[in-house]
Amino acid sequence: EGGRNIAIRTVPLGAPLIDAVLPGGGLMGAAVHEIAGSAASGFAAMVLGRLKGPVLWCVDLYARSHLYGPGLAAFGIRPDQLIIVRCANRADMLWAMEEGLRTPALAGIVCEPGGTVDLTASRRLQLAAEIGGGVGLLLNRGSLKKADQLAPNALASRWRVDNAPIVDEAGACGRSRWRVELERCRGAEAMGEWMVRWHEPDGREQEKYGKTGRLCVDDAPVD
Repeated sequence: EGGRNIAIRTVPLGAPLIDAVLPGGGLMGAAVHEIAGSAASGFAAMVLGRLKGPVLWCVDLYARSHLYGPGLAAFGIRPDQLIIVRCANRADMLWAMEEGLRTPALAGIVCEPGGTVDLTASRRLQLAAEIGGGVGLLLNRGSLKKADQLAPNALASRWRVDNAPIVDEAGACGRSRWRVELERCRGAEAMGEWMVRWHEPDGREQEKYGKTGRLCVDDAPVD
């Protein structure tokens, strides 16, 4: 409470082909974005790892799976950067996210409500994000129904990120491969679909790119 305002303009994803279609060259700050798909958490962690300030992650108190510290660290999220809120139900989770979005000291706020949010709830979250200035991420690991895909909301963008097979066996350990689709984005040049990898650098690459990994777009979609 009472922290300095760390309003964020944009968060570049680090992949020029994707950043080029996004307004301002990255994910908009002071806004809420929706990420669906089997790899939604990994993509969210990649985005949060590019932020400098504290991160609030709202999770289900009764969830069978939990956040994995070493996995988050691989995406650049430090333990002292992460605040976890364990919520008893969906209403508490959305309330916690809204309060987090209003807080200017938080750089990123994540919520896993277990489904999409309606127009009213999305407006509340977006208005809160405009007050706080951070980046909000709504995660939905399941498959969206057609009605949910077409339902209007006030969120800045909607992404679908699914796990994809790694085609080369050599050096595959420690990498993630995703099919990333931008389904909706306010002010974007175009929508798109990409096959990407999260590449963790070895010792030589750390000198060039830093200790955290980087997002790489495949030359051609391969499945």
